[in-house]
Amino acid sequence: MTIVETEIPAATSEPLRTSRKTIPDSVLTLGVAAYVVVLGVIAAVAGVHFFYVGDNPESFIPLWHHFGTELRAGHWWTMEASAWMGGNYAGEAAYAQWNPFLLLAYIALSFFGNLAIGASAVMIAMLALLGAGAFLLMRSYGAAKAPSVALAGAVPVTGFTLFYEAAGWPAGLAAFVGVTFFWLAVRKQTTGKWPPIVTFVFGFLAVTTGNPYALLGIIIVLGGAFIELLLARRWRPAIHLVVTGILVGATSLLVFLPLLGVQPVTVRQELAGIVNDTFMVPDLGDLSGASTPSYLPTITNWGGSVVESLPSTYLAWFALPLLPWIRWGALWRVLRTRSSILIVTGIFAVTVLGPSNLWLFRWPIRLIEYLYLGILLILALGITVGIARTAPRRRIGASAVIVAFGTFLAMAATPNGAKIHAVSFVLVAGLIIALAFVWRRWGTTAAMSVILAGTVLVTGFQTLAYPRGTPTIIVPDDLSQMTAQASSFEGTVLQLAEQRLAGPEAINTGKLLFGNLSAPLPYESINRYSGISFRALSEALCIDYKGVTCPDSYNRLWKPVAHTQGDLADALGISTLVIHKPSLPDVVEDGPPAGWKQVESDDVRVVWVRDEPLSGNGRVSGTSDGVTATSVFDTETAEDVDVNADQSGFVTFARLAWPGYSVTVDGAKVDYVTSKEGLLQVPVPQGTSTVSLTYAAPGLAVGWMATGAAALLAIAQSVIWYLGRRRAGALPALSAPEVQAVS
Repeated sequence: MTIVETEIPAATSEPLRTSRKTIPDSVLTLGVAAYVVVLGVIAAVAGVHFFYVGDNPESFIPLWHHFGTELRAGHWWTMEASAWMGGNYAGEAAYAQWNPFLLLAYIALSFFGNLAIGASAVMIAMLALLGAGAFLLMRSYGAAKAPSVALAGAVPVTGFTLFYEAAGWPAGLAAFVGVTFFWLAVRKQTTGKWPPIVTFVFGFLAVTTGNPYALLGIIIVLGGAFIELLLARRWRPAIHLVVTGILVGATSLLVFLPLLGVQPVTVRQELAGIVNDTFMVPDLGDLSGASTPSYLPTITNWGGSVVESLPSTYLAWFALPLLPWIRWGALWRVLRTRSSILIVTGIFAVTVLGPSNLWLFRWPIRLIEYLYLGILLILALGITVGIARTAPRRRIGASAVIVAFGTFLAMAATPNGAKIHAVSFVLVAGLIIALAFVWRRWGTTAAMSVILAGTVLVTGFQTLAYPRGTPTIIVPDDLSQMTAQASSFEGTVLQLAEQRLAGPEAINTGKLLFGNLSAPLPYESINRYSGISFRALSEALCIDYKGVTCPDSYNRLWKPVAHTQGDLADALGISTLVIHKPSLPDVVEDGPPAGWKQVESDDVRVVWVRDEPLSGNGRVSGTSDGVTATSVFDTETAEDVDVNADQSGFVTFARLAWPGYSVTVDGAKVDYVTSKEGLLQVPVPQGTSTVSLTYAAPGLAVGWMATGAAALLAIAQSVIWYLGRRRAGALPALSAPEVQAVS
């Protein structure tokens, strides 16, 4: 390979490129996406429910399915009273209600009758978008096409992205995809390729994923790009970038104001804090094993473990062994004109090694994928400027030491995995030898094919060695099967069960459902997942964020509720109790209370229903003495009730009193009351009256106004940007040489 350095013309800012004609970037972008789909399919086939573990089945996938079904029916709720603690979707902020691409994903998911298959389709599609965005980002910084394809294809299968984000934390994956495209847009804007409105749109898409790490990533990318512009004394683009950043920041009000509005009633009342409990905090030793597919980092994680069970800090099999071959001097000359890469990557490196909790952000390992994106971008540029050919034996020796040292670290961390580490060593060593041979014999493009093939092999190896599911306890995914298990249910359902006592039969069959698994099913369940929870109900019923109850929950159901003539079970409108036998053996033995009957019993559970199910009166669930109330209209967010009262009293609703409710009596606004259990109660006067209540997420109107105003200003800014560009006649030159690699 011959390396030729050349200055670019002052009026352009073209990427580094080869002299021969190659495949268009648009085609290569689709190619990278298709390649990542293959990697995703390998993971889905090799693992057991690979993309359906953790928060995917407990929170996101069933709820996304429900969202898609509702959207197809013409409904889009910011809050669903029937979902109880998990129903304040705007307040949760994490469910991306305003992101058009994710809304399309919800609709697509709703056509799947099997949630695991649907999850695989959606997650693989998101990984494919990530690969495409990484490729375009590398090209925007000047990386040649072949290394951009090969290294962008590795971004979606770095350890944390594949084994955590795609498998179980889709909000984090969506944020990573959004930040990658935002970084691309910022680069294009600062080099005069795209107007600010494009950056604004990508910023909006990143912010509306609802994940706070998207906002952090946006700030870091903007900071890096801004400093690069200042160093180059490119004042006009710097000013435009600041304005764009402010406008993108304004859209965050739409996502996070509702969260702040409901915060006083939730269990998460303290958002700020700096703490280090070492949970999910990687160190430099973990990063040293980043090219060893079998390395399991020694970080504190769930269950008190101090060694990971997944390769969460894995980067790429070729990344560290390539370092001795990089022409660092030539690469530095390129990076000097692209300092934003070093700044952004450097900041992410610091945050990855930071404390476990820093304000809204906890578990620094969540930022490792952003760090790895920057590292692979730098490597793509390093390959573009050309691989060093001097002192080959010394460089080969250095690569061999890196591979061997990585294997040693893996063995030291988990000695019981010796066979897996041996396979990992042989696989990586063989691939490095093949890469060196092909590179020397046929050049860069052929060598990148080895990287692509090697990434396929390593992905298959890792997902076989570390499948994300387990063969015994598999979360149910067949909606028809789960629906069949609810055939005896009537009305609103409460499940009384401790998840730690639920065995494989209870979970595999869908007889017990935790989290949001009941969301797409045709009944109302109080056991729903919530990232924020409603503190009063959580304490009154002794129920946690996944719908898991404590042994005393059953007794608490029969306690009276103020301003009603019944107990908590009545006030919640419960008509069916699903009781896990191992969790409450004494309760099961005593049998159902008066007014209830048993309709189902097996080794796992009993099902009790009321002799006369509660239904037909909207969400009115109780009244005080002398008051009758008839619901004449009700939806998830509104209700009208005709009241006849012999004396002043209260009407209680089977609705949590989320901040945002507006209540009127005969058209006059009144203040509602929150029961100690968290239920909404409305004071009514003597005589006949009409109670009307509506819900609007607090801060949502302000958020929409801020977003709309920001969008209009972004359009105006783009017009100014375009006119300024025309007056200038040409873009200012980048103050450094480009490097052209010729094979």
